[in-house]
Amino acid sequence: MSSESVVGYVLGSSVRTDVLLAVVAERRSMSELIGAVEASESAVYNAVGDLERKGLLRSLEAGWASTGSGQLVADLLEQQGNLCRLLADDYWREHDVSALPRRFRLRLTELAGAEVVRASDTDPHAVVREVRDRVDRAGTNVDIVTPIYQAEYEAVMPDSPDARLLVDRSVALDALERVDSPEEADQWTETAVRVLDADVGIAVTDEEILLSLPTVDGRWDSRTEVLATDDRAMEWGRDLFEHYWDRATPNDEFVAEYFLDPT
Repeated sequence: MSSESVVGYVLGSSVRTDVLLAVVAERRSMSELIGAVEASESAVYNAVGDLERKGLLRSLEAGWASTGSGQLVADLLEQQGNLCRLLADDYWREHDVSALPRRFRLRLTELAGAEVVRASDTDPHAVVREVRDRVDRAGTNVDIVTPIYQAEYEAVMPDSPDARLLVDRSVALDALERVDSPEEADQWTETAVRVLDADVGIAVTDEEILLSLPTVDGRWDSRTEVLATDDRAMEWGRDLFEHYWDRATPNDEFVAEYFLDPT
């Protein structure tokens, strides 16, 4: 039986699903399973037998436990549940997730508990102010990727050895066109700055991540922001920032190359 049909088989019965998830959470005796699962005693017995025959549960002296296969299926069920939570918000239908590297799209369910903050028609700049204020409150320890220039964000970007800023190449080029020498390009003396083509905006602080994606028709959306604070989302955000940071060009190298050949 394929992995897809095994998952479908488990999902085909709410009792099988509940029994598997209950056993994965902790080893349980049959009486404990009957008490934990909302189903008749016979239904629980049947589900346990079905799952054992499929190689997802194993019987031990201390009770029922999952096999390695059972754990993998349970993990996938959790991911599917998180995906449903994520897709409940229209943000993901309206925005271009293909702007994210594929391995981070595959982990997007780690943002299942995220909140989408939206500006109203009567206050279209509310989200810009919200992001600005959150970055400002974060202090000096903040990592930011920005694909656009926003004066409000520039004003609160700290100049600190604990901060890192990655700007889109087009933003960096626009800034360099307004200066006459490499020395004038050093806006931050302490903050590490790098340059990379980036379509995604992200801010990572000690307590939260803020994510911005372009819309599916390629427009930049400054009226919505994804905000997440739980541990899994924070790990996702930190990993995404490091993905971009590792591939970016240090600003001093980018500036030096520009003044050698400003075309």
